[in-house]
Amino acid sequence: MSDSKLYWLGNSAKCKIINDILRQTASNLDWRYQIFDYGCAAGGDWPAILSDHSNLELIGYDPSRERIELARVRLKGLRAQFFTGDELGELSFKAHFVVSFSVLEHVYDRRSYLCTVKRHLAEGGTFYLNYDDGHFRIQLHPSELRSWAAECRRLLSNLLADPLARAGRVSSYKKRVGRIAIDRLITETGFQVKEVFYSNLECFKALEKTIPPDKRGEFMRLWLSVEDALNATFLRENKYETLGDTANLWQFMGSRTLVLSHQ
Repeated sequence: MSDSKLYWLGNSAKCKIINDILRQTASNLDWRYQIFDYGCAAGGDWPAILSDHSNLELIGYDPSRERIELARVRLKGLRAQFFTGDELGELSFKAHFVVSFSVLEHVYDRRSYLCTVKRHLAEGGTFYLNYDDGHFRIQLHPSELRSWAAECRRLLSNLLADPLARAGRVSSYKKRVGRIAIDRLITETGFQVKEVFYSNLECFKALEKTIPPDKRGEFMRLWLSVEDALNATFLRENKYETLGDTANLWQFMGSRTLVLSHQ
């Protein structure tokens, strides 16, 4: 990470993605860069980012009308438009960057999701597809019996995800993203993989909560530099899948990001 302002956005994957975009757009302040946040919820950290960067424009989509209404309130007066429901199918924009943060694991029709991005990504644009595995890592610790009920409910929800979705209940859908299946689907929908990296080192996530505010910036830069080094130097493939992925880092960094472009 450079010495420029670092936006910390709740996890290292999102932090790396947003700061990568800001570095790419910093050299041309007269150009208006359009970013499409596909699954934007209530607008996240975009108010601060758009306030600081006049050359960025946001288009956000989320299936929840309540979240979109909140996003419109939170980003009122900024360069942002938000859509929900069937509105996205009526739009013809082409974004320079598309971001999808921890959304794919909640999407039932993943092919349609990727095809929508393909339609709205400008030629030469970049799609950051990030997904997480935390919902699917059930932990039953003997010393934490009170947590067992919640963990068992989560396991049951995961097991019932597909049957409930086929019955029409897709709003609460969650299913692990298997690496082989999603990599194949990415190719089939016309994307090219430019880069892949793993993020959110578990021990750093826990440690970050204990860091004093005046030391947090220093800690965040260290966190990102460690993960960059792990991906660049120590990423290896195992013979068999563990938790849906063959990468050794996946077992300790349960967030994967694919940096994609048009084929």
